[in-house]
Formats: sequence, C-alpha cells, structure tokens
Amino acid sequence: MSRQQERRRQESARARSFLERRLQEIRDKLGLKGEAQPLPGETAYVETEIGRAPGQLPAASPFESSGPGKFRVISYDEANYKVEEFTDLDSVGRFAGRPGMVWVQVLGITDPQVVHIVGTLFEVPVLAQEDILTSTSRPKFEEHGDKILAIARAVRIGVEEDTPRGQQISIVASPGAVVSFHENDEPIFEAVEKRIADNKSNFRKWGAGYLLYALLDTLVDRLLFQTEEIEDATTELEESILKGTADWDLNEVYRLKRMVVRLSRLAQPLKDMVSVLEHYEHPLLPSTLDMYLRDLYDHAIRAADRIEHARMILQDLQEYHHTQQERKNNEIMRVLTVMSSIFIPLTFLVGLWGMNFKYLPEMHSEWGEKYGYAFAWAVILLTAAGIIWWMRRKKWL
Repeated sequence: MSRQQERRRQESARARSFLERRLQEIRDKLGLKGEAQPLPGETAYVETEIGRAPGQLPAASPFESSGPGKFRVISYDEANYKVEEFTDLDSVGRFAGRPGMVWVQVLGITDPQVVHIVGTLFEVPVLAQEDILTSTSRPKFEEHGDKILAIARAVRIGVEEDTPRGQQISIVASPGAVVSFHENDEPIFEAVEKRIADNKSNFRKWGAGYLLYALLDTLVDRLLFQTEEIEDATTELEESILKGTADWDLNEVYRLKRMVVRLSRLAQPLKDMVSVLEHYEHPLLPSTLDMYLRDLYDHAIRAADRIEHARMILQDLQEYHHTQQERKNNEIMRVLTVMSSIFIPLTFLVGLWGMNFKYLPEMHSEWGEKYGYAFAWAVILLTAAGIIWWMRRKKWL
C-alpha cells in the first residue's frame, strides 16, 4: 500500500468514527430502526477503485481534503436571508424540505459517508453521489428526475505556476434546494453570496435554476479570467521573440504549453456542458433563464477560444524556434564549407611543395631558390581570391 493510500485509509477510519453516531441518528430520524438497516439507496463501500458496481461509493475520499469538513447553509426567500455555518452533520437534516430556497455548501469531503448522508437527506441518487466522489470527473451535466447534477472545476492558476490548480465543484439542484460539494473550504462563491444578501436584481425571487446558473457563471468567469492571463502571457512572449530577443527561453514556451493543454481539458468539456444546458428543457430551467444561459455559453466559448488561440501561438513559436535553429545550423555549415573550399586547394599546394625531394624543380633551381617563397605566396593568394570570386559569382557568398 502506498503512502498516499495509507494516509487516506487513516483519514477514512477517523472520519467514520466521527460519523458513526450521526449515521445511526439519521437512520432513527428516517424511521429505520436497527444498526443493520441501511439508508435508502445505500450501497457497500469497497476499497478497490476498479470494478465497482454502478452506485458503489469508494471506501475513502478521493480528494485531498483535510477533515473534519464543515457546512455553510444559506436559506432565503424574497423577504428573508440567513447564513449558518457549522460542523455538525446532524444539523443538515433540518434544512431538507424547508420552505423557501436553501443552498447547502459541503466544504471539505473527508469521507464518502458525508456525501451519502447529505445525498440521502436531499434525495440525491446514488449514481449522482458516485459521480460527486470521482475526482477525475470531466465537466458534465446530467438530469436525475427532477434534479440536475452539474460538475465543473474552480480553476485557480497563475502564469507563474506550472500546472492548473483548483478544486472540483459538484452542484445538485432540485426544487427549493441546491447542494454544492467542495473539495475544501476555499471561498469560491463569495460574490454569489453577496448578491443573495444584497438581493441585487431580485436574486431571491428566482429559484434553484437561477442559483445553479449563478454558480456555474462564477466557475466559467474564473476560467475566462485565467485564460485571459494565459493568452496575454503568450502574446507578450510572442512579441518579445519577434522583436529579435536573442536569449529567449524555449522552456518557457513548453511550460506555457503544458498549462494550456491542461486548461483545454477543462475548457472544451465545460463549453460542451454549457451548450447542452442552454438548450435543455427542464422544470428547473424555465424560458426566462434562456438569455442568461446564452450569455453563459458565450463566456464558455470565449474561454475555449482563448485557450485554442494560445495553443496555436505556442505551437507556432515552437516551429519558429526549430526553424531558427535550422537556419543557424545551415549558416554554420555554409561558413565551414566555404573555409574548407578555400583551404583544401591551399593545403594541396603546401603539401606538394613540402615534399622533401632532392630535385624538386620549383625549389632547387636558381630561380626557385631566389623567388620560390614569394612565388608560393602569390599562388596561394591568387588561388584563394579566385575561389572567393567564383563563389560570389555563383551567389554562394
């Protein structure tokens, strides 16, 4: 067992000990007497990640959450607004079925039973619970009867980082209630909470569908903002290279490209998810939301387009770098070839005249002994000049 698996096993054991009493109390509240009586839709927890039956939940949380988690509940209607924050799982049950609108935020998933108990209280199907507990879920949208499940990622990235960071957000919307499951307690939806508190644009009169839109709009806008940063960084790098910066680093291009590739794995599925949501017919998505969903889709398209634009620029920069390297290599080979073409004939002449024969005509005649040195230099210089003149005429130089 790896160190990470051992850590998850220990966290799971601590969390289950913490939840054991609360799980029994939830059963008692639902009228299920006896320890052996399972919750509605409860399935066995299995250790393996491979081969689980549909609806089976993992034995340990797949997220890097540090427990215990907490809950933040916002209940409101057109006239009232209230925020409560607590760590007691028992207190979540009193919000199920409450009149008005309820938004439950599960901040930190330390144990699958937390998801299962909250899901049971708000009648979330076990297949949806399984998706919530899958850390590798791609952004998607699903209908489960009168409920809607949307999974996306709250991206948190900077141009100085190597890899995208953030957390998976799973949102279950149902009539009168929205439950969002967060990997940790990072404040993602502060702006949405402020809009609810201030009741801007009569936010409180809208139902669960509008709250779902507002949460997804926040996640898309975060991605849009980060993709804008990446696109700006890529464009600045391109401009500096095209201006003739000689010491630009190819590693920076590869670093940005890795970020862009990882972001594209989020942006493209998110765009597809919002596209489905825009045209979907569901009681939670009345026609009055169409204009907002179209705007959401436009933002998702812009984020995907920026990622694609940055990817194309980085690909062009890679090809430009390789072309520049080939040009430099060709220039080096051309210089070496010219030098070789000049010095090979001269080397031949020097080697010829350097042969130690007694009766070498040019050297041992009276004329050779007197003018041989000057004659040799004249021949060498004329030969070199002739080769250079011929190469210039051929436009090789």
